[in-house]
Amino acid sequence: MKQLSIFFLFLSFCFTTTAQETWNIDNPHSNVRFEVGWEDFSMRTGEFKIFEGTIVTDSKEDLSNASIEFTVDASSVDVIADRLANHIKSEKFLAVEEYPEITYTANKAIKSGKNTYTSTGKLTIHGVEKEQSVTFQVKGSKETKKGHILGLEVTLEVNRADFGLTWGSPRLAEKIIIVGHLLYKLKTEKK
Repeated sequence: MKQLSIFFLFLSFCFTTTAQETWNIDNPHSNVRFEVGWEDFSMRTGEFKIFEGTIVTDSKEDLSNASIEFTVDASSVDVIADRLANHIKSEKFLAVEEYPEITYTANKAIKSGKNTYTSTGKLTIHGVEKEQSVTFQVKGSKETKKGHILGLEVTLEVNRADFGLTWGSPRLAEKIIIVGHLLYKLKTEKK
């Protein structure tokens, strides 16, 4: 009987240490912006309005080995000039009718500083999939009346030519910097 109790205690320990936490993006409190150089002395900026994502972690406190999924509605791009937005959505650039989503998936994150992590995963833009490193910094985490929240600042630099996005060259710079200020909510099981 003692051996059976020890066995169940061991099973209980295994399940509690491998429990996973699933975090979902809270869109109204998040944004994804981009900037790209124009004519070597100016900057074009914009944002994507529609996106979703999840992070699955082993704990609330440590994002090491996090599994990440992120999807952007490419047609939700928003810039100051409507004409430029139309160019970005057209076949000249993102071709959103043929390639409606921009996605990023990664199976692990590595802690690179006190509150900083780096993940390397698959970024797909314009139907082209490439390996991409993404840096994210934990801006804060706390328990609220509506559940546990986690704030991240995500940064990546994309070489647009790698994804077949050559429209606008050479006036438009090759590097696009994307920054996301993302608020995640811990998914809770309904009882």
